[in-house]
Amino acid sequence: MGRTTLVEHDVPVEMRDGTVLRADVWRPAEGPPSPAVLFRTPYGKSQLGLATLTPAQCVDRGYAAVVQDTRGRFGSEGEWAPLDWSREGPDGYDTVEWTAGQPWCDGNVAMAGTSYQAIVQWLAAMEKPPHLRAIAPAMSTSALFDAEQLGGALRLDHLTSWLGLTALEWVQRRAAAGDPVDGAVVAEVVQLLTTPEVPLRRWPLSTILDFEGFPGRLRDIFAGKVATVADYRLDEVGVPTFSVGGWYDVFSHGTIELHRAMRSRDPVAGRHELVVGPWVHSGQLPQVQGEVNTGPYGSAQGARLADLHMDFFDRHLRPGGERAGEAAGGDVRYFLFGDDAWHRAESWPPPEAVDASWYLAGPEGGEEDGRLLPEPPQEGFGQDAFTYDPENPVPSHGGRVLQLGRLAAGPLNQAHLETRPDVLLYTSEPLTEPLDVVGRQRLRLRFGSDAPATAVVAKLTDVHPDGRSLLVAEASLRLETEDGAPPEEPYDADLLLGDTAWRFAAGHRLRVHVTSSNFPHLDRHPNVPGPVGTAEHCRPARQTVWYGGPYESALRLRVLPARAAGGTA
Repeated sequence: MGRTTLVEHDVPVEMRDGTVLRADVWRPAEGPPSPAVLFRTPYGKSQLGLATLTPAQCVDRGYAAVVQDTRGRFGSEGEWAPLDWSREGPDGYDTVEWTAGQPWCDGNVAMAGTSYQAIVQWLAAMEKPPHLRAIAPAMSTSALFDAEQLGGALRLDHLTSWLGLTALEWVQRRAAAGDPVDGAVVAEVVQLLTTPEVPLRRWPLSTILDFEGFPGRLRDIFAGKVATVADYRLDEVGVPTFSVGGWYDVFSHGTIELHRAMRSRDPVAGRHELVVGPWVHSGQLPQVQGEVNTGPYGSAQGARLADLHMDFFDRHLRPGGERAGEAAGGDVRYFLFGDDAWHRAESWPPPEAVDASWYLAGPEGGEEDGRLLPEPPQEGFGQDAFTYDPENPVPSHGGRVLQLGRLAAGPLNQAHLETRPDVLLYTSEPLTEPLDVVGRQRLRLRFGSDAPATAVVAKLTDVHPDGRSLLVAEASLRLETEDGAPPEEPYDADLLLGDTAWRFAAGHRLRVHVTSSNFPHLDRHPNVPGPVGTAEHCRPARQTVWYGGPYESALRLRVLPARAAGGTA
């Protein structure tokens, strides 16, 4: 039975510099002082609506909840600089300590929230507020791990759609303040939000949103003057963490690596927990992701995600409480696609997972596509080639995308892209038994180009007997020679496909795509040298994949041991 809830709106919280931030306070109407959970959001405290954890769910478990508009947003005073992270740590510290000092709080405070709300938790924890006991960042990342995932590419869909909305608010604020607004500025912002394919094809990209005074200019991002994602001093984060991610979340790599980094610093069981579901980067986390219905346990509700949060908080904010026992079964919970069930592990990847390689090889028996073999090919080396034209890029379809309101994310069918001449395919024979791929996946590729700089993009798909080719994971890597000339030898490219937990069923096949674009999810490489986003022109490039003999190209998987052999028919 739910508790009677008292909600106070627009409560003033004064920061150390005198700026007043506004918060809504949710708390039990009766009872002694309780622990509190703090959410800090730039998107409006009245529209929190997260599936990971809500203020009402906190109150149902006997906690207070504080939901605050960050500096310069909605009800809060101050100036919001969307890519300036310097105030979020101190503001988080001040709000934690204000919360701990309220008569309805017992002095124990946790933080929770998704995406931006997760990033500000890390920044606050680095400031070491004395009354912060735990954080629960969902779908978060850091500058270091984000760059690692992208391989030098720009996540164009996410960045420009988010900055487009920010620019729209910037224009509206200027107009409300009586400042003159150039009609051309308004037109470009509207075009970026309504028909982004037009400005995103512009060379150079740095001319997009290039407005004097706008704090999110791409030109400044490319020059390193502002950071699209914060970085953290993890050695200064001394509180337990409960991290939540999704296999198709745009920040999946960052979420997992932040958990692994904290656990390596503080390996005590129960201090740092990780939950990774089948989800994309969205607020509701339903059971249907892409074209896959993950079953009743695949949603946030089916996963009992709110209860898992609160159980964790009980263990760290209520020592000795009725739910304060140690988590049993391991600190990692992960959802296995195809099995459609949750599994537990002591750490990530599961200690029992082992390495397995599948090797790229040439076509056989009149087939056009290449093969993917569980053993190195015996027929010596070979090569396949395609032409990459930046003016005709491979369209983005599914995966870890986040173009607000335009691109669909998750496991989508790639079959319509597999007929393109600029997509090379390498496919296994049908599996004779299930193959559980659980852990980090990589693709080692011997890759050549007649351009002095280029990119390689890869995908791993699950080919069903009916021909559907569902996207499991994807990777990108920018390549450039030091002397500005085409490479004399193939690159030894190591592409990070990222982490997954996916069961390839018996009768299904593994498939690797190799191409050079994934647009507009990633920026198009122009095939000319230079920093990302600055090229004023592009050129086609002839790309070559080498395999066999001295040119080993192979898919590196982590699999559960019973499936290590990956038998084929």
